[in-house]
Amino acid sequence: MLIDFFPRYAVRILLAGLCLLPFVGWGAWHAYDRRDNGVLGWLPEGSPVTQAYREFLRDFGPDETILVSWPGCTLDHPGLEQLAEAVEGRIAAASAGTMPQWFASVTTGTRLRDRIAAAARCDATAAVERLQGVIVGPDGRTTCCVITLSPLDDPSRREAFAWVREAASNSAAIPPASLRLTGDAVIGVAIDVENERTAGIWSNLAMGVALIVACVSLGSLRLGVMVIVVAGICSISAEAIVYFAGGTMNMLVALVPVVTFVLAISAAVHLAAYWAEEAARHGLRNAPAAAVAIGWKPGFVATLTTVLGLASLCVSQVRPVWQFGLYGAISTSLAFLIVFSILPALLQLFPPRAAVARVTTHLPRFTAAVRRLVSLHRLSTIGCLAAMVLGAAGLSRIRTEVRPARFLPPESRWIADLDWFNEQVAPFQTVDVVLAFDDPRAGVGDRAALTQEVEARLASLSDVRGSMSAATFLPDDLLGFADRGQVRSVIRRGVIDGRLRRSMSTLIDAGMVADASNRQLWRISLQVANFTAERQRAFEAAVEKSVGDAVAALDVLPPAATICTGGVPLVIAAQHELLDALLESFALACVTIVGVLAVFLRSATAGVVAMIPNVLPPICVFGLLGWLGQPLDVGGMMTASVALGISVDDTAHLLTWFMRSGGHAAEPRDRIDAALRRSAAPILRTSLILGSAFAVFALCDFAPIAQFGLLLASLLAVALFGDLVLLPALLAGSAAGLFGRGMKQDDTADDQQGAGKL
Repeated sequence: MLIDFFPRYAVRILLAGLCLLPFVGWGAWHAYDRRDNGVLGWLPEGSPVTQAYREFLRDFGPDETILVSWPGCTLDHPGLEQLAEAVEGRIAAASAGTMPQWFASVTTGTRLRDRIAAAARCDATAAVERLQGVIVGPDGRTTCCVITLSPLDDPSRREAFAWVREAASNSAAIPPASLRLTGDAVIGVAIDVENERTAGIWSNLAMGVALIVACVSLGSLRLGVMVIVVAGICSISAEAIVYFAGGTMNMLVALVPVVTFVLAISAAVHLAAYWAEEAARHGLRNAPAAAVAIGWKPGFVATLTTVLGLASLCVSQVRPVWQFGLYGAISTSLAFLIVFSILPALLQLFPPRAAVARVTTHLPRFTAAVRRLVSLHRLSTIGCLAAMVLGAAGLSRIRTEVRPARFLPPESRWIADLDWFNEQVAPFQTVDVVLAFDDPRAGVGDRAALTQEVEARLASLSDVRGSMSAATFLPDDLLGFADRGQVRSVIRRGVIDGRLRRSMSTLIDAGMVADASNRQLWRISLQVANFTAERQRAFEAAVEKSVGDAVAALDVLPPAATICTGGVPLVIAAQHELLDALLESFALACVTIVGVLAVFLRSATAGVVAMIPNVLPPICVFGLLGWLGQPLDVGGMMTASVALGISVDDTAHLLTWFMRSGGHAAEPRDRIDAALRRSAAPILRTSLILGSAFAVFALCDFAPIAQFGLLLASLLAVALFGDLVLLPALLAGSAAGLFGRGMKQDDTADDQQGAGKL
């Protein structure tokens, strides 16, 4: 029988756990060896945007860069060439097989100036004018070194970044404090560093706060430590799952252990409350088994609904999001097994005797205050429903923001260097427009003229700070010679085309023209600032219009395709997908959770009613974000599913006691009173422990984690209100008859019999 299970097997359970712990710890320790916060990780291989970007990289080469400069870094500074030569030496060593292949190429403003002057047969001043806003600053003198990286994972990218910083300091004789480094590779390193720092400092601080609050709220140091230890085991098990599954850590998957810790605490606090009550009734020996017998069903329902909520995130095409959902669902399932095996075994062998009386009677005033609110059930219900309507209206105003640079602390050196580059040199964000030609009737002169005309039109847009194309490397006398419908000398056109064809190797080497798949690709690279999703839509429309107007003005054949690609469009595409996935996953989670609750409550209508308090928090909190115009990032998106799982957990426990309190024979208010007496205190404790822990995250300066903590703490507060105010208000009305339908009276007598029937 179950009543004898833990007295007989508690030692074996803990010994098995201790034997497995080294393997779990080893996997958790090495989970962060594989990290990937690169931009290509945002969308799956099948995404059209990702495919276009991969084809762009295949045709034009790597695109990830490190930009290095310093105050006084002008076109004539010898340190630029010294740094470039150091990087070239590293590339040569890698080609010889003696070092890792970190870098693909290197150039400087000085090298590009000289290259353009030679190719375009112009003086240095004219060459510099063509580079302003791209690699030369507004003053016409300040420039930088551009180092293009080979495809790297996060650890290798960090090593490459550290080497560049050291090489710049040594070879160029620049003090490290004076160096300015940015670029998409640097931002990727910055996110990795800040994420690691946040995990190392703020996670430990939050866990410490959770431990203190748990010990105080549970009234026992030993019981509080047990709850936190079990939750900690669940957390490192989540990290081990990622490692042994061959997954990579990114800034969202890194939240899975935190979420697992949270959900494990919620389950453990409720189980501890059941244990304390059963210990007071039937003694310490039988209490763990009795607590499991009473608590496993609502705990299983809560776990199942949480798993469904997390699994619903797998509908997203944003890779870190669906990975978070997948690993979160697996870790939550494992956490249920750990909590309902390890914690009862600990309570069996090391029972905190002093906690028995304190846990059952620790919050009588709070419980009494909540019960008094039931008398205002009509007002509470109307007020909550009105808040949900307002929140739902605000949901239509939600906007997402996933620009990587926005994640970084605003006062950090990363942002200071980024701002310096934007002011002194040029913005590093690049959007590439590729004109694809496959019609042999379009001569090279027509293609060059069309590229020049489109570039000129796009360069006039407000977001564009600089541009570069094949026209940047061509002499003036070879530009603008498209056939505008006038009768021209065949000989003259042939001469122009012939000269351009002889320049083609220069354009290909410069990365401005590429031949691929029976097409010739002409690239226009635009440096843009403060690009957002709204500006992206306007920019794409401007590109289409510019190409159309240029074709009409020059009277030439249009390109076979116009492709807008680059890291910036890729991130913005992920931003669109983020919002779509938020809505789709939340709707899917709600439908599936209603189904589970309907089975649990034996009524479809009861499942719908029970879901109302659980959708209150995300609708109100996210609706408020929409009304305030605050952007939602990837960290904030995760909170809806997590909060939904915790809220359903509390709902399941309260409804369990409501249905066990006399069936239809008792008055609804008596049943509510009994349910609150048994569940209000554990629900409050769970909210206090988790809310205080996540409020700590809200103080950190890494934006995704800060928003994750702030929103989750807010959602928990609203969920507490929903479970202890709105749900009892619904039960006090006509909905009471929906809960407990078909239950036998002798199946609902736990208040009188405890676990004696075991």
